[in-house]
Amino acid sequence: MFGTNKQFNLERFSFSIDGAFLSIYEEIKNHQLYFSIARSNLDVVEERNLIRIVPFHEGRELPYIYESGTGLLKLTTSKGTAEFTYEGPQIIRVRTEGIHLRLYRNPQLHEGGAPRKSGQFEISFNLLGRLLFVPITGTMTNTATWNFREVRPNPYYIEIDGEAAIHEYYTNTVAKEKYAPFDDCIKKVEADFEVFFANYPEVPVQYRNMARKAAWLVWSFRLGPRGSLKHTVIYMHKLFMNRAFGWHHCFHAMAMKNNTREAWNMMLTMFDYTNEIGGMADNVSDINQFIWTSSKPPIHGWALDYIFKNFDLSSLAKEDYEEFYGKLSTYTNWWLTHHDHAKKGVPSYYHADESGYDESTLFYRGLPLQSPDLIANVALLCEGCGKLAATCGKDSEAKTWQEKSEKLIRYLVDVMWDGERFQAIITATGEKYTCGSIALLQPIMLGDRLPKNITDKIAKRLTDPEEFLTEIGVASEHLKSDKQLLFAFTTGPVIAPTQMLLVQGLWDSGHREEAKLIAVRYLNAVLSKGPVLGMHNYRREPVKWNLLSEGPQIDPAYNVDFAFSAWYGSIFLLMAYSIMGRE
Repeated sequence: MFGTNKQFNLERFSFSIDGAFLSIYEEIKNHQLYFSIARSNLDVVEERNLIRIVPFHEGRELPYIYESGTGLLKLTTSKGTAEFTYEGPQIIRVRTEGIHLRLYRNPQLHEGGAPRKSGQFEISFNLLGRLLFVPITGTMTNTATWNFREVRPNPYYIEIDGEAAIHEYYTNTVAKEKYAPFDDCIKKVEADFEVFFANYPEVPVQYRNMARKAAWLVWSFRLGPRGSLKHTVIYMHKLFMNRAFGWHHCFHAMAMKNNTREAWNMMLTMFDYTNEIGGMADNVSDINQFIWTSSKPPIHGWALDYIFKNFDLSSLAKEDYEEFYGKLSTYTNWWLTHHDHAKKGVPSYYHADESGYDESTLFYRGLPLQSPDLIANVALLCEGCGKLAATCGKDSEAKTWQEKSEKLIRYLVDVMWDGERFQAIITATGEKYTCGSIALLQPIMLGDRLPKNITDKIAKRLTDPEEFLTEIGVASEHLKSDKQLLFAFTTGPVIAPTQMLLVQGLWDSGHREEAKLIAVRYLNAVLSKGPVLGMHNYRREPVKWNLLSEGPQIDPAYNVDFAFSAWYGSIFLLMAYSIMGRE
């Protein structure tokens, strides 16, 4: 079995729609299709292979190919077809013609699987909720028998010949009295996506096909409000990182230039998951999982600055600005007070994940750490608070916030810049040091707020093929670093969020040729390799560093990790428009 890949291949993400937890994907190890539910104790779905999907005819399994589009997944065999679409976020529809479909399940302890009224069948999972299978036309049978010693059904299959609906829910549900025609469901899904796609501005022609795929990823990974999700969030993935992360939503918002209201909602949605003193959860899910291992990079001021400069804000009212100001000022004060380890008005990192550069060499000397990227981020948070305060008529507060922003930038320039590059500072001792991490160049995100001599030097380093520039974008670790580790995510590979932070900063500082040089290399690499969040740079042999680097080499065309994520989708759309789509 293989995917024709007319639009998408399901090995690295699932066939799904906006709001749906139940989806279908292809297991990369055995190339079989499975139902999966985006719900897990971990941020990687523990049991992806819930129910195996197999076409049958006259007692034998049939080989097949599939085609996956926006609203229809179609399996084609030599004897007939099986099709899948959605009738709303919690109902998958199935239709077979010429063949029947067997859905295999090997239950875990204490799971359920039993017939219900009118030929229906219900599966209850330990964590994932329940599924109700409802025959609509034709027949539906099952082979489930109860194993009383193991407190679960024996392995069984459900067989569908005709049309059926599959409901996904937490506790209990009932079948609908009437289901919509199958073809009407396809048309509605396709129409819903087109409405969503209109949120994004047009990109240059060479990126338009990939832009639709990128937008489809974002749309199909939207979830909520449901369970403990208070409003709509966007999961990073529905299989491998099935969570909503704090800083991702800034990129999602920035990309939606054609819908200011939706972008504003995206900027606000993760503030639903802050604690009483303003700290924001690392990530959240629908089953009351608010993870506080760390927070995530505070790029909300950077994103807000972009929105103020590039969006039509006429649809926003004073109440919108006041709401955002209340949330952002509390969050900013959390960074300024609860991360001010040295009590000098300068925040520090307490966890590497707070930077987004989780395994970066930035932290090889330890924590707490004053880092240039954090100072730039918090300076923009303060500036954003000032802009919102001014819009709300709070002029004195606006002035205070702007003074705090300028103070942090002065510290960055006067204390952390050594004349050639930014340095990190060990908070406890004041010791300064440098390393190969691209994080030390990230203050370019301040644009023309930095002196020109500094932005000129950063621009030169970013476009130097002996330092950071590769054929596919800017590497996350210096190309000559002895600590480069291409198996990690932020210690060598080219990663999407860093590209966007850097190229927007170059653009805003007047280095537009350099911004386009980096953007076109990254975007073209995506066109070649597919929609991946991070890519290896195998332009040269990777530097050996510790035992991890002695393992088998990874195919250069294979992504680092987190392929086909919604995070990547918004970054591609944003970069293609904001850098390559402007003169």
